[in-house]
Amino acid sequence: MKSKPGEHTFLAQLTGAVSGITGRWILLVAGSVLLSVLFGFWQIPAAALFAGVVTGIAVNSLGNLAYPRHFSRAGQAILGMAIGLMFTTAALEAISAHLLPILLVTAGTLILSLASGLLFSRWTQIKASTGLLSMTAGGAAGITAIAQEFEADVGLVAIMQYLRVILVMISLPLVVLFVFHDHSANTATLAGAHLPASWAGSLLLLLPGAPFGIWLARKIHITAPYLLGPLLLTLLLTLLHVNPTRALPGPLLEAAYLLIGWQAGLQLSISRLRLHLRLIPRALLIILVLNLCCALLGVLLAHLVGVSDLDGYLATAPGALYAAVAVSMAAHGNVLFVLGAHLIRLLMMLLIMPPLARKLLDPARNT
Repeated sequence: MKSKPGEHTFLAQLTGAVSGITGRWILLVAGSVLLSVLFGFWQIPAAALFAGVVTGIAVNSLGNLAYPRHFSRAGQAILGMAIGLMFTTAALEAISAHLLPILLVTAGTLILSLASGLLFSRWTQIKASTGLLSMTAGGAAGITAIAQEFEADVGLVAIMQYLRVILVMISLPLVVLFVFHDHSANTATLAGAHLPASWAGSLLLLLPGAPFGIWLARKIHITAPYLLGPLLLTLLLTLLHVNPTRALPGPLLEAAYLLIGWQAGLQLSISRLRLHLRLIPRALLIILVLNLCCALLGVLLAHLVGVSDLDGYLATAPGALYAAVAVSMAAHGNVLFVLGAHLIRLLMMLLIMPPLARKLLDPARNT
């Protein structure tokens, strides 16, 4: 069947529009928003970030699109402030009496992540900093956001981090169902737990606060200043009860996720993605062992502090913070303890793993 001349003209115009820089940016933004809505409907964690990665890969396969570095740094700053606002007084009070056991178990998780990352890098012959950040157990969005700062393969880090998050998301309800028989959970029950957000307060926090936090972090030589500077400043303001808002508005956080997701996706293409597929089986094996070890650490933590085995397991789940808290809520567990333990590990991972990645990178520069 022959196509009409008008169809050829339309396809030629469409192809020409997409091949231009402006057309690819329009496709990137529109496609990311549509996918974000779809992924959100499917309850995929950090749906906008994942949508940005997928759309970025598709757009990059049509032709290279230069991505301004200050876009990803803006996303890091917003994300850092969102994390800082999560450290509520109630969550920290719930773990203050058990801080030492939590720190020890968190240190164990960190050591397991370090060993897993080094094993992954040597087993697959990739850069050590890429392997280390790929296997960091916690803070998937934050780790992906700062990967480029350490010359890691951002695309591969994003894939491995989301592979870990997806495995945790899938395994949480299964473990609760088959191991903790007396509990039932629904990961959708967290929806009503969000803190009130203020646009005016958020802008008041973000516009002067983010640049100051970044400047201060660079002044005192904190690694990953664009994420950790705003995070630590917001954490301090939260603990002092002087924050102008209790949470960032959803659209602002979604925009940060998109900015970070684009950074990762635009460094990948379909052909390059095929090269990474060969790493998936080995990565899966390492992630599964890491998850099992974290579960054993969770049971140990539960016995040390006197909470249920379920709460210990959820508190040490390697990622998927919101899912872990939601399961704890649905099972009538110690929600604040689970949230507090995750926040302590998130902060420790973001503070310690980047300097380790930098140390692993420096010898490579000198050889």
